[in-house]
Amino acid sequence: MMVLALVIGVATMSFKMASSSQVFHYTDTADPGNFANPANWEPGGVTGGCTPGETYPCEITVEDQQDLITQLDGKDNEDVLIMADNTRD
Repeated sequence: MMVLALVIGVATMSFKMASSSQVFHYTDTADPGNFANPANWEPGGVTGGCTPGETYPCEITVEDQQDLITQLDGKDNEDVLIMADNTRD
């Protein structure tokens, strides 16, 4: 019985837990500090995709809303542009 429990435990641990991710898109202006304000990000990608450019962040992929808040904390606009999945004008 102990061997069966050990085999089940090892088999269960060998499977990697699936991680989830969520895309958020930026909805505000380029004013200083606005890129790092979580209130300026909406869940979901941009309909039709992002028009390439360098002025605004477009989308960012994180685990969830709380992870978005954590990732943006203490960042300035330049930092957020660097960490964004893509940018737009």
